[in-house]
Amino acid sequence: MNTILYFQAQEKVNAAEKLSGVQAIAAKCGWLVQVVEGLPQQGRLKSLLDFWHPVGVVVECGGTAATVDPAVFGELPSVFFDHDPSCLPKNAFCVTHDSVATAQMAARELMLGGGTSFAFVPHPERRFWSDERERGFVSALSLNGHGCRVFSATPSPRDPTRYQRELRAFLSELPRPCALFAANDSTAKEVLTAAVFAKISVPEDLSVIGVDNVPGICEHTEPTLSSVRPDFRRGGELAALMLLARIRDGAKYKGSRRRTFGPLEVVRRASTRRLAVQDRAVSDALERIRREACLGLRAETVLNAFGCSRRLAEMRFRRVTGHSVLDEIHAVRLDRAKRLLESGDIALKAISDFCGFKDPNSLRKFFLKSTGMTMSEWRLNARRR
Repeated sequence: MNTILYFQAQEKVNAAEKLSGVQAIAAKCGWLVQVVEGLPQQGRLKSLLDFWHPVGVVVECGGTAATVDPAVFGELPSVFFDHDPSCLPKNAFCVTHDSVATAQMAARELMLGGGTSFAFVPHPERRFWSDERERGFVSALSLNGHGCRVFSATPSPRDPTRYQRELRAFLSELPRPCALFAANDSTAKEVLTAAVFAKISVPEDLSVIGVDNVPGICEHTEPTLSSVRPDFRRGGELAALMLLARIRDGAKYKGSRRRTFGPLEVVRRASTRRLAVQDRAVSDALERIRREACLGLRAETVLNAFGCSRRLAEMRFRRVTGHSVLDEIHAVRLDRAKRLLESGDIALKAISDFCGFKDPNSLRKFFLKSTGMTMSEWRLNARRR
């Protein structure tokens, strides 16, 4: 069996999704994917190549500032994943996240949420993807007649608190309410921390959205963080497909050497729920449904938490959202089912266990009624896409 080496960056942002995309294509090609931690180093690389005799390599840089010299691989087919394209030769094979499209999705989400004043906070350290997201966000807002305030400060090794102090001052000067886009989730976490100390209410006075949808960050901030989820799995697939073309065609390859993968969706959480201004109980209900719908949450449990009659609670919820509590629970469960089907890693009969349905047959009937497609048809279409 032919082997490919997958160099995985230490900054493992959604590493499993990226690797699963590579492995999905590798399985069809009959490749064994050998994961190597860290970026390739000259001395170690030669030993690895002599040991594994790979037919090609994928170098996943994880969006860091690190660069890799393609010359170290010689004639061995190689593809660079999430590497700064400006630091690579024009003939290098490269797959990167479309940060401009991600910024545009964030801008649409914040504008549709009612935002009229906007701000952007770049990554504390200079990154090419942060610069691209800033340009894309500012441009999208400008197209729609809006301005954008951009935070500019860098961490100081001599004064580790300076960055937070300046960020708090920046947030305090923003008009309220304001909608803010942070370059990634870790940056958005810094924003939420600064907002607490600046006594700025989120999301009432400041809506915040990040990028990457890292559960370890997004689910543990206060409030929970909305985030643009990139299609990392598709990025891994593209990297493997480009490597396949490089191996197959060699010097005769005539296709594009630069490919991009875009954002998949906005995962909405409490940091952008402007509904809290209208009815705090409804906002709390929406957050609870998002967290617990797939754990078997019942509509009655949600309604009882309003502290009024169920009929009045249902009326309040419907007045704000336009639909019932049960509809919202079903929507969250359906969305989870679709994601699991698209991943392709779970048997159809087991998906109901992860979506809050009492048995596989209940999910099958609900899915067909809601989408007009069977679960098998949905999975097949997802694979074709």
